[in-house]
Amino acid sequence: MKVIEKHNFVKTMLSSLQTQFFFLVFCFLFSFFMIAFGLLPHTQNVYLVVAGCLMMVITGYWIDQKNTEINIWRAGLLGQENVENVLQLLSDEWVMLNNYAIPHKNCDIDHLIVGPKGIFVIETKNYNGKVECSGDTWTYTKTGKNGGIYRGHINNPSRQLKRNVWELRKYLEKKLGGKDHFPYWIQGILVFTNIHAELDMKDETVVVLKTKQLIPFLQQFQNEPLQPAEIDKIVKILNR
Repeated sequence: MKVIEKHNFVKTMLSSLQTQFFFLVFCFLFSFFMIAFGLLPHTQNVYLVVAGCLMMVITGYWIDQKNTEINIWRAGLLGQENVENVLQLLSDEWVMLNNYAIPHKNCDIDHLIVGPKGIFVIETKNYNGKVECSGDTWTYTKTGKNGGIYRGHINNPSRQLKRNVWELRKYLEKKLGGKDHFPYWIQGILVFTNIHAELDMKDETVVVLKTKQLIPFLQQFQNEPLQPAEIDKIVKILNR
């Protein structure tokens, strides 16, 4: 497997959130000093104490919010890395572009694979809990630390995947001179990477797999094979 690394938006976002988190922690600690200084016998400044308390409450709230965001983005990054490691098992006939952004479109593809079996757009999700799908309607429930079951947030991954496939097809058709010059099928795949994820799929509109199913699916996929020259041509367009 040949790997081409593009700009990793997830890593950038995670780094930004961690910077914000540490700044908020600094502000939270500083609020302690404000309160302590305001309570000293020779200062006795009630306004400083009130300001310190207010800062402590506000920064404490935002620290909790940022920590939640960091955990979500870190889980997403872990899912991407798990899929990358699995895909390394493919031969050098295959090329993987990680974190591919379709030019001039708000579409980020986790893993874009081009190989003898065709072109594949892979979207990874690292949810830990029960994921249910009926058509294009998705719900997600998980168990909390105290055993309570609650509904988690999940976007619409099937619509996201289908939009990425559509935009990629339009982009490649344009670069190759129109529909007549792009006779290739693009297969979208939604991969759930967490081993504790429980999937309940009904009439799903996209291919949904667990990580261990990914390599067999790619190797057994029935499609008009891509020749090495075609693979090189498509990869060169994508890597401009």
